[in-house]
Amino acid sequence: MNALRQSWRPILLLMALSPLLAEVFSGSMPATDFFRPGVLLPFTIFVYGLPILILREVATRGSLGLLGLWCLGMIYGLYNEGLISETLFHPLDPANEAYGNLGLVAGLRIPWMLYILPWHGLFSLVTPVLLVHLLFPRQADRPWLPKRATWVMAIVTGGLAIARFVFWGENRGVQDGGTFLLHVAVVLGAALVAYLLAVRLPRRPWLPRAVSGVDRPGVPWRPFVAGAGLYVLWFVGTETLVAVVKAPWPVVVLYTSVAVVAGLGAVARVQAPSRVAAAVFVLGAGTAQAAIIVLLVGQVQGDVFRSVSGAIFVAAYVTAVALIARRRGSGSTIEQRGGQPRR
Repeated sequence: MNALRQSWRPILLLMALSPLLAEVFSGSMPATDFFRPGVLLPFTIFVYGLPILILREVATRGSLGLLGLWCLGMIYGLYNEGLISETLFHPLDPANEAYGNLGLVAGLRIPWMLYILPWHGLFSLVTPVLLVHLLFPRQADRPWLPKRATWVMAIVTGGLAIARFVFWGENRGVQDGGTFLLHVAVVLGAALVAYLLAVRLPRRPWLPRAVSGVDRPGVPWRPFVAGAGLYVLWFVGTETLVAVVKAPWPVVVLYTSVAVVAGLGAVARVQAPSRVAAAVFVLGAGTAQAAIIVLLVGQVQGDVFRSVSGAIFVAAYVTAVALIARRRGSGSTIEQRGGQPRR
């Protein structure tokens, strides 16, 4: 309980930041809709907040590295897109019309799965966790909840989501019995595979800047550009193939699979990244998303609100990088005040 009393601020920030980044900063939902009580509370507590907090606890107790955390984020993608919004299944709402009838296998939207699960891993879990850890370094490597409470919350949250999907979900009403059981098996099986992969990936420690030697004074442009480049290669490239080129779905699957392996492989080759470098990496990806998917698309569509929102989001991301650089340059980084690395 003492740990919980010390960690209530990062807990609340993580639960609020995750849906904000995934829904509003991605352009999926206008801020005017998100901040309505009927949306804000369910999203920050049930849709994002509690499952994201639970996965963060699992990653922390398991000392998972960046890739392990990303894999757990894909489990969240299955929770969100599979059990809650059910966008993985045809003929339900695909969330992105370009993927509606693309690559259907037994009622599963395969290209959409390969796109949206890693996307959730990056923006729903990895990004908010890294940013909150950077702001609260003393709590970053510690569990925030008692172990028993984490298990209870995981069982209740996951159990309710599965029960909703099995007994009251939309997909149940549009599939035959065999296909529906296959969908249940795919969601749960994919989650198990992602977890097993997460715990078997290298568990590298997060080292402060003074120890890692990765960062230098000034703006850390290299990880920022790497994050933006990965987003463009991975997500924009896939969207271009689907919506612009109209490529056959096996080509989309092949491209996405290669991009996923290449992108995660590049991340895996980074030796002991500092929290600053990792945070700037995801800020680079977020900036690319805000600039291309929100700002640029808003201008092309003539959507003034979306364009202005995109400009605000880009400014917010760049400002965050500038603040990090300023702290590093002053010699009083957040990480340096966070104590020694764990042994």
